[in-house]
Amino acid sequence: MSNERIRAKQTARTSRGRRALFGLAVLCAAIVSLPATAQAPHYPSKPLKLIVPYPPGAATDNIARAFGQELAKVVGQPVIVENRPGGGSSLGIIAAKGQPADGYTLLVRAEGFYSAKLATPSLPYEFSDFEILAPLAQSSYAFIVAADRGWKRLDDLKNARREIDVGSLDLGVGVYSTLAARMARDLGIRYRTIPFKGGAEGLTAILAGQIDAYFTTIGTTQAVKDSPKVKVLATTGLPGGNNFLPGVKTFQELGLPNMVFSSSYSLNVRSDTPAPIKEQLSRAVQQALASEAMKTARRQLFLEPYAGSALDYRRDQARVLKEFEAAAAEDGKAAK
Repeated sequence: MSNERIRAKQTARTSRGRRALFGLAVLCAAIVSLPATAQAPHYPSKPLKLIVPYPPGAATDNIARAFGQELAKVVGQPVIVENRPGGGSSLGIIAAKGQPADGYTLLVRAEGFYSAKLATPSLPYEFSDFEILAPLAQSSYAFIVAADRGWKRLDDLKNARREIDVGSLDLGVGVYSTLAARMARDLGIRYRTIPFKGGAEGLTAILAGQIDAYFTTIGTTQAVKDSPKVKVLATTGLPGGNNFLPGVKTFQELGLPNMVFSSSYSLNVRSDTPAPIKEQLSRAVQQALASEAMKTARRQLFLEPYAGSALDYRRDQARVLKEFEAAAAEDGKAAK
């Protein structure tokens, strides 16, 4: 075979090899450029887990279970509620953080998410580890006093020539301590906090006249609102927000606008969950929240929907965190 024919065959083989390599490169580039949703398997393809860091029967648990049923209808997969109470809600939060960031584990949280970490900074989670998908519901608070104290109006508390004993759930820095501090500052009164481990214990104390006053949720107040042993003086909601306590005015209507406050429950995922999954999950969550069943569940639990957008809610929570951090700093100074 002549040298020319040998060189021609070698050139042809080289050309075919280059074309094959080029084709492979184009194929790889096309695969890489595909959207994440096209590369990933169908989501969700298995049951979702909803971690609730509170015991069964708590308000957080009840609204989470109602929501889980509606979300299951939307996504076509079971939603399993897993209660992980303890440590001021930190055990459930840590459990959720320990799961893969794949959108299959969701966390329902309340203000304990902040309180637990502020009380114990060494807990193995950061606020930035989770992203809020949507608020589930919220509850304002009622301020009730022992009827035998003779206080008919908020201004009557100013006549007390002593510290007022205000019952509070023993949750460290958080809603209850914040509300008591705001009210004392705005009314110019002195108070001391009497901690209780549960809401029922606090109600028993106020009914027995063992404490002067008590902040508790609107739902819990339903059990005692008609008792002659207590009087509901005000709520922390917005005027016209709900009619769960007919005839009771808000702090704002009574001249204390700084006392507007609602405790809320929100749905969260790990912050590092892939964006396409978070987007798909957010749409499903909004659809579930808008269902008639969820509206009914909120009313039955004496809860309200959050009026703003998810972005508004994140901003509100950022303000709550700043206030809790300031309160924790003050507590730290007082302890020294």
